[in-house]
Amino acid sequence: MAKPRSGEKRTKIFRTALRLFAQNGYSKTTIKDIAAESNVSFGTVFTYFENKEELFHLCVTEPIEEFRHHLLETSGILEYFSIDKLKEMINEHVAYFLEKEDYLRVIQYVIGQPERFSKMMEELDLFSDEFMSFVQNVVKTGMEKGVLPESNPEEVGYGYLAFLMGARLTFTDYPGVQLTNALEKQAYRLFGIGI
Repeated sequence: MAKPRSGEKRTKIFRTALRLFAQNGYSKTTIKDIAAESNVSFGTVFTYFENKEELFHLCVTEPIEEFRHHLLETSGILEYFSIDKLKEMINEHVAYFLEKEDYLRVIQYVIGQPERFSKMMEELDLFSDEFMSFVQNVVKTGMEKGVLPESNPEEVGYGYLAFLMGARLTFTDYPGVQLTNALEKQAYRLFGIGI
């Protein structure tokens, strides 16, 4: 079997670290454990990451770019707003958040210790502000076009992000289709969409 290329090895170490940080937290996760579960030597981890602190920081911050791209790529909804487009956006967001259990658990770990992880909190806050602004613009556009009922866009934004985070963290396994559909319907209600 061929050896994995460098990028693949880094990705494997990163994903293993993310999973272990989600399961055990920062303090109880060791580089030794990450290396062993990644099937690489202890020293190989340091080829890609300076230390455990940097690896944890990257486990929190690197996925933000993926989130930003995925969650905000639906900005075309603002130009061609319709209930169907909004439902499609919500369905994509729900599915995406349901897939990201380990990452969301790490984020909750950081949020629970804001003084300890103040730099990461700043980056998470920045993304949260971007996402809230996006959702508020969606709500304002929907109201302007007469498609959504009058509501407070800021409240919808906060409620929607809290709902998405909580929906994934509530379950111990991956929700099935029936539960996913139920979550989508609840998210529609946050925007004032009848089912």
